[in-house]
Amino acid sequence: MTDRVSRIEQDWKRVRPKGPIDAVGVSTRCRLIAEHFHQAAQESLAAFDLVPFEWEVLGMLLRRGAPHEASAGVIARETGRSSASITHRLDKLEARGLVKRTASKEDGRVVLTRLTAKGKRLAAKAAGPRIEAAGEVASALSRSEKKQLNALLGKLLESLDPGGADDI
Repeated sequence: MTDRVSRIEQDWKRVRPKGPIDAVGVSTRCRLIAEHFHQAAQESLAAFDLVPFEWEVLGMLLRRGAPHEASAGVIARETGRSSASITHRLDKLEARGLVKRTASKEDGRVVLTRLTAKGKRLAAKAAGPRIEAAGEVASALSRSEKKQLNALLGKLLESLDPGGADDI
């Protein structure tokens, strides 16, 4: 492989010949690729007057199915964000009329965030272009390569966040 990170790896091999340089390559490539995915997300969502942090919440609630609601804690865990940042995001989305927060009927101490009809329509419209944009960024990979990469990244994520899928 001779991408721009290859030179960085070679430089580090000279400076730190016994260091885990392959991990530096993985880290740097993941960061650079993440930036491409983020840029594609921004561009695909701009037509809907959305930014990626808004889409994370709207898309997550849409994926959950009817009644398209969750607590702030569940939203934070599923999106990998802090509770404080989720509260800020929900404030902005609620001000735009895209979500509504109400007390849970089962436990009044729990506040649930639900997509409004406006939020559901917007999220549904934005979903196709957003998913297509991600597909374009990953288009250099075949279907089997994407499956393999997803499995490897999943293995790495599980090692860093054990049981992360179980707490949602």
